[in-house]
Amino acid sequence: MKKRLIIYFNYHPNGQADAACRFAVQQMAAVGQVFFVNNGPLQPESRQWAQGCCHTVLERENTGFDVGAYRDAVLQIGLDMLLHYDEVVLMNYTLAGPVGDVAAMFAVMDGRPELDFWGLTRHYAMRSHRFGGVKAMVPEHIQSHFVVVRSRMMADFFAYWQAAALPASYEDSVRLHETQFTAHFAALGYRWDTFVDTKDLASLFVNPIMACPKLLLADRGCPFFKRRSFFTPYADELRRTDGQAAAELYDYLKSETDYPVDDLLRALLPVQPLAAMAQNLHWHYILPQTAGECAPVLLDANTLAKGCALQPDAVYCLPLPRAAGVEGYYYARSMPTSLQLAQAAELFDAHPLVGVLGPALPLYAGCAAEKARRWQQQKPAVQAKRSALDCPLPLDETPPPLPNGGCLLVRGAAFPQGLPPLQTESDFWLVPLLAQHNGYASATFETAAQCAARADVLDAALAAQRGVGPVFRLMGRTVKNALRKRKESAR
Repeated sequence: MKKRLIIYFNYHPNGQADAACRFAVQQMAAVGQVFFVNNGPLQPESRQWAQGCCHTVLERENTGFDVGAYRDAVLQIGLDMLLHYDEVVLMNYTLAGPVGDVAAMFAVMDGRPELDFWGLTRHYAMRSHRFGGVKAMVPEHIQSHFVVVRSRMMADFFAYWQAAALPASYEDSVRLHETQFTAHFAALGYRWDTFVDTKDLASLFVNPIMACPKLLLADRGCPFFKRRSFFTPYADELRRTDGQAAAELYDYLKSETDYPVDDLLRALLPVQPLAAMAQNLHWHYILPQTAGECAPVLLDANTLAKGCALQPDAVYCLPLPRAAGVEGYYYARSMPTSLQLAQAAELFDAHPLVGVLGPALPLYAGCAAEKARRWQQQKPAVQAKRSALDCPLPLDETPPPLPNGGCLLVRGAAFPQGLPPLQTESDFWLVPLLAQHNGYASATFETAAQCAARADVLDAALAAQRGVGPVFRLMGRTVKNALRKRKESAR
C-alpha cells in the first residue's frame, strides 16, 4: 500500500467531532495516517477521541475556512515531511461516508500512474457572479472536498499553500481556491482526473454529486456523498432538480448499505435548519389504515401550562390554541379524529427518528401565508425562550414544519427534560425545536384523500405560474440580466 497522509479538516459550531466525522476518519485511517485539523477548539471528549485515532491533531483559530485549515496543516507538516509520502489527501467534513470499501477507490486510482493529482468528483463550468468574480465564469474543476496530490507535485503543492491568502468569506474560499486549484496546477503541466466519471451528466448538472447522489453511489462507485444533500435550501434544490435527491439518497443508504445514515441525521438535526431537512427528506406521511392498541395520552391546557414530565415509551397529544379568522377555521378542522390520532401514533414505530408529528398544513391557500406571517411575528419570542432553555438552534426565515393546527403528537423519548410550560403560540413553536435539539425530527401527516386533493391544488398552483404575471416577471429578469451583461462588456 502506498504511504499516504490524509489531512482531514473538520468544523462544528459546538466544537464536536460528530458521528459522521468519526465514521469517516476511522475508515480513512485504514488507508493512511490522519492529520486532523479542526477550526476552533474541540470539546474535551472529541479531543480525546481525535488524539486516540489520529496521527496528529491540530486545533486552530476558526479563520479562513477550509483554506486556512489546509494551509496551516501543510505548513506545520513542512515540505521535507510531505516528501516522505506517496500521496497527500485533502478531505473535509462536508463529505459523508464512506459507503463500502474506500480502499477500492484508491486501488483503482493506483492504476492511473500518469496522474499527478486527482479528486473524487468534479464541478463543471458555469456562469456565476457569486463564485466566478468579475468574469462570472467558474471553470471546470476538482471539488475541494477530496483531492489527492502525488509526490512529484509536492514542491509546487507546498509553494501553493505558502502563498495562499486567507479568504474572508465562503464565497472567497470557493472563488480564490476551489475553482482555481485545478487550473493552477494544470497550467504548470500537471495531469489530473476524477475517480467518479460523470461526463455523461455534464450537460444536465454542473454539480452531479448534489443533483444525483444516489446514482453516483449505486452506479458510479462513489464512496462518499455530501452532508448538504439533507439540508440544502429547498427552493434552490427545486431550481436545479425535481427535489427528490435527498429522499432517494436516504432510502438507498438505509435499505441497500450498512452506512449509519440515521446517526448522521441525528448529528445534523441540532445544527441545521429543521425546515430544510424536513423538506429535502420529505418528512410527510400518509396515515396508515390500521391503528395501534394504544391511543395517545391527551394533555389538557392546565397540565400544559404548568409543564410536565413525559414517559419515554408513551405518545402524547398536545391540543393547540385556536387561531382566528378563516385560517383559524381551517386550522381547527385539521384536528384529527380519535381514530386518526391512533393511526398517527403508529408512525412513531415506523419512523424512530421522528419525535413530533402534526397535521399537514390545511389546503386553504391563506394558511401558508398566515403561517409565514405568524412565524415572523413570533420568532423573536421563540428566540428568547430558546435561549432561556439553553437550546441553541439555527432559526431562519422559513418556519419549522410544525405547528400547523389542531394538535401536536410527541414521543416522550424526544423530551427527556420534559415539556416546558406551554400556553402561548410562541411556546408551542418551541416543541419541534426542543425535539430537534435532542436529535429528533418533526413530520406532518394527512389522509390519502387529503394527499390526493393536495396534488390537485399543486397542479392548479403550477398552472397559475404559467399565467401572464409570471411571464412578465421572467421577461423583466431577462432584460435586466441582458443590460447588466452589456454594461460589463463595455468596461
